[in-house]
Amino acid sequence: MIGIIGAMEVEVQGILEQMTDKTTRTIGGLDFHEGKIGGAPVVVVKCGIGKVNAAHCASILVTSFDVAGVINTGVAGGINPHVNIGDVAISNDLVQHDVEATEFGYVTGQVPGLASPYFAACKELIEKAKTAAKDALPEGKKWHVGRIATGDQFIASRRAKDAIWESHVPLCTEMEGAAIAQVCMLTATPFVAIRAISDKADGTAHEDFPTFMEETAVTSAKLVMGMVGE
Repeated sequence: MIGIIGAMEVEVQGILEQMTDKTTRTIGGLDFHEGKIGGAPVVVVKCGIGKVNAAHCASILVTSFDVAGVINTGVAGGINPHVNIGDVAISNDLVQHDVEATEFGYVTGQVPGLASPYFAACKELIEKAKTAAKDALPEGKKWHVGRIATGDQFIASRRAKDAIWESHVPLCTEMEGAAIAQVCMLTATPFVAIRAISDKADGTAHEDFPTFMEETAVTSAKLVMGMVGE
């Protein structure tokens, strides 16, 4: 069984509509929808926005369900100048850009006690995502494999965007992925994040995000369904 997490309704609704044999269990205030996509067993859940919601959801998912892997689907703001609205980012690794304990000898993004600030994604799931991207992406859009940065901030200024770029050189930034990745690392659960780019995380983000959120969320969900249904 594959676990699929999205933060917002728009990020999971398309997947839920395609599921068959669906049943729902409510645990910890979250609705976990079990069923099948293309004959493959899945459990889909909306976690809510932010790292605490994401970690809470991921912890329940990996301890209460027999999941062989977790996919986080959703949208993100582009950081890399070569990543455009409508493109898709596939995580190679993830970092919490808002973690700061450098006064104690850690680097920016490194959670105290952990050896690295980066949480590696599952290579097998990355390859599945790359294969599925060929059919899921709209014409003219590209997929990219690289780092995804997570923080409890909606990045909408050039200054904030540049700071994340200089520290971690990620493809994009969002608000849940690395928290889920940390839970999956702690529980030895394979993980990957898929993010469609809804805005450029700069001064235009507050305009572009609501304009392109639904369209790009559908792209991310379509890619995830392609991964599961292979």
